[in-house]
Amino acid sequence: MHDAKNNWHNCYSSSQTGKTMQRWRHSGDKKDWGDWIVLTIPATMDEEGIKSACESLNAATSNMQDFLNLGDGNQSEHYKIVFQVDDVTLHERAFFQEAVKFKELRPLIAQYVDNVNHEPDTWQDEYHPRGSFAIAELALADESYIPSLAKLLAIWDLGHETYQEKLIDQLFDLYGYTDTTEYLLAARLCADGQHIDENVWRALYRYGFKDKIDFNRFVKSVLQLSTFPEAGWQLEKFCQLYAGRDQNAYSLATDTVLNILRNDERLSSFAEDFQKECSGEFREHWLMDADNGDSNDGEEDWNAGLENSLIEESDFTKMELLHTYSQ
Repeated sequence: MHDAKNNWHNCYSSSQTGKTMQRWRHSGDKKDWGDWIVLTIPATMDEEGIKSACESLNAATSNMQDFLNLGDGNQSEHYKIVFQVDDVTLHERAFFQEAVKFKELRPLIAQYVDNVNHEPDTWQDEYHPRGSFAIAELALADESYIPSLAKLLAIWDLGHETYQEKLIDQLFDLYGYTDTTEYLLAARLCADGQHIDENVWRALYRYGFKDKIDFNRFVKSVLQLSTFPEAGWQLEKFCQLYAGRDQNAYSLATDTVLNILRNDERLSSFAEDFQKECSGEFREHWLMDADNGDSNDGEEDWNAGLENSLIEESDFTKMELLHTYSQ
C-alpha cells in the first residue's frame, strides 16, 4: 500500500504560510496552465486537529466561485490543498489517509467532496478530478462511501482516465462481491471511460463476480443509471463479457435483457433496438484472451505513476496572498 509519509514535503515554511488558513495565487509555470489556487491549512494530526482542518477546508470550498477567484475577476481551473503541520507540509492525500481513520470525521471529508463537485468535467490538477484524493481514501476505508464514488464517475471526465481503473480494481479486490460493489460495477459500465471493459472483465473473472452477480438486478441498475441508446450498447458489451466464449450463454444473457425491457412500460420501445444490436454474429470479446484481461496485477497503488502531481515545489516568489481566513 501507499506510504503516506512519502507525501510529506518541506516546500513551505510556517513563517511564510502563517498560523491561519490562507488562499494564494500561484503564477502558472507548468505546461500551458494559467495561474492556480493554493490553499494552506494549519493542522495537527490528532482527531481534534484533523476535525478543525476539515471544517476549515469545508468553509473555504463552500462557495467554489469565491474559492477559485484569482483576485482579478478571473477563475482558476485548478487548485492544490496542503496542510501545514508545524514546519512540514502535508499533501491532501496523506492528510486524508490519516483523517479517514476517524469514523466520526468521514462525513466532514465527504462534505468537501460534495463542495467541489457541483459541475461536471472539472479537474483539480492534470491527473485528478476534484475531490479525488478524499473520495478514494473514503471508499478504501469505508464501503458505504462507494456509492458516492460511483455517482462521481457519471460527472467526471472519464474520456481522459488516469487512476480510476486501478482504484476500482482495488475496491473490487478489497470488498469482493457485495450489493455495493455490484452498484459500482453498474456505474462503471455506464461511465464514459477508456478502461470500462478491463474493469468489468476482472470483476467477473478475477474477483469472482460472475458466479455471484444477480443478473436481473444488475441489468435494472444499468437501466436506471443510463439511457438508451447508451444503455443498449453497454448492456450488449456486458452480455458479451459475461458470456465469455459461450455463445449459448450470450443468447441467454441478451434474452434476459430483452425480457426486462419488454416488461417495463418505460423501456419496452427500446427492446427492438437492443435486439438488433445483439442480432449479429456472436463475437468473443478480445479480453477473453487472459493476457489482455489480466494485464493489471491489482497490486499497484491506485495513484501509481501520478505521484509527481502530489507535491510540486511551490515558489513563493511566484505566489501572491489573496486571503487570510479568520480563526
